Amino acid sequence: MKHARLIGAFLIALCLFSVPSSLATRTQPSIQQDDSKKKETKVWVNTHSGVYHCPGTRWYGATKEGKYMSECEAQKAGFRPAYGKPCGSDCK
Repeated sequence: MKHARLIGAFLIALCLFSVPSSLATRTQPSIQQDDSKKKETKVWVNTHSGVYHCPGTRWYGATKEGKYMSECEAQKAGFRPAYGKPCGSDCK
């Protein structure tokens, strides 16, 4: 009985501390340009308001009017980051 509790506690601890590989490798979607190796984040542009949203934020992909594009393309097209916080792409 004592060993069963110990083994049970070990198995529970093992489950709690092991992170599935699908969660451990999950990152923000990004578009990599092969020629210049720049980091570009895929953003959701609200075409009605002129604001773009970063992955993981509340309105990413959730507004009525919009489209996906790289953050650099969004900035070049004149869209501005939501709440004044850019996503962190390497735009020039």
